[in-house]
Amino acid sequence: MVRLSIDRLSSLHDRLIKQFSSCSVDELRIQYHPDLSPLGWHLAHIAFIEQYWLREAVLGDNSRTADLHQYYFPEMIDKSERGKLPGITDFSKLKNNFSDAENLSFDLLSSQQKHPLLENDYIAWFLLQHGQQHLETMQMALCQKALKTESATNLITKKFNALEPVSPAASFAEGIYEVGSSDVLACDNEQPVHEVRLSTFQIAEKPVSNAEYLGFMQAAGYQYESFWNRAGWQWITDSKIRAPEYWLDDVSGNWCALSKEGFSDIDPDAAVSGLSWYEADAFARYAGYRLPHEHEWEAAMKADPALMHTTGKVWEWCANTFFPYEGFRAFPYERYSSPWFDDDHYMLKGRSPYSGESVSQPSFRNFYQPEKRHVFAGLRLARDA
Repeated sequence: MVRLSIDRLSSLHDRLIKQFSSCSVDELRIQYHPDLSPLGWHLAHIAFIEQYWLREAVLGDNSRTADLHQYYFPEMIDKSERGKLPGITDFSKLKNNFSDAENLSFDLLSSQQKHPLLENDYIAWFLLQHGQQHLETMQMALCQKALKTESATNLITKKFNALEPVSPAASFAEGIYEVGSSDVLACDNEQPVHEVRLSTFQIAEKPVSNAEYLGFMQAAGYQYESFWNRAGWQWITDSKIRAPEYWLDDVSGNWCALSKEGFSDIDPDAAVSGLSWYEADAFARYAGYRLPHEHEWEAAMKADPALMHTTGKVWEWCANTFFPYEGFRAFPYERYSSPWFDDDHYMLKGRSPYSGESVSQPSFRNFYQPEKRHVFAGLRLARDA
């Protein structure tokens, strides 16, 4: 078990080095989106966090980390200042820190030392999950880079046809369902495991597709106020948005997709991505349905493994805001979840193609503010039955 967690942490480090060591200094220092840190800061932050938890938190040795708190604890430095920090492009130092973290993790977890962070190999799984979450955020930054640097001028892409929304068809009876997780990978906001009563509901057998979303756009969904809640209509009026984040129209007026790999034709059957919660909610209203509550989503995925196999295409917006479960206890630090129980962060379930395996469990809870659309997010429809 110890070897498995360390091997996966090592694989994460290898991927980070392989993917980003070829970036130029400018690419590592540029902030491509106001909500996203520069790539180089993410790398240095991951290395710092590993050193902080392994050395400072477990061993009580802050000799490597005390002077870096002000730079790599996110709450202590503004995102706009992070690209200016020295050392965030030093891959030699990064490799040494990663190697040290792997060796130290193995030594600590193989020892008989008693510490809450070492139980069940928790520290290695925690650091793996932390690094994988930052790696996904770095893919968001690369997509934002593409939006800033690529142009659809003279591009001609394949047209596709719109489809009507597919009705939610997977049915679940009224009853008591278990939510949450006690797994070693479970975050503090997933705990404790508890039961909830749900009314009968139906949920879609797959996320909303690009073709279905095109139907919303062709029905003037971005122009009809009746599809939007008050805050969403104000947001769409101010932002002038008319398509998902990663859709661009070519010289013929057809829509194409842009990712960090470049332009491509839009797959009509693939899950639509790059939506804010406001857009997801508006689409659900247009379709005549609603977004699922996160408990409905989790209960459905736990009850029907076939449904769970339809996830992993996009993060899926849910109807409710982020909240603590009764009995919530912050762990391993206060600021992972607690600051965001503010009724301004909405739930997302599932995962994207860029997510690590550490978030693949149906209990995992992601959260963003309703206007954020740089996330790889779409939706799945639900209704009362």
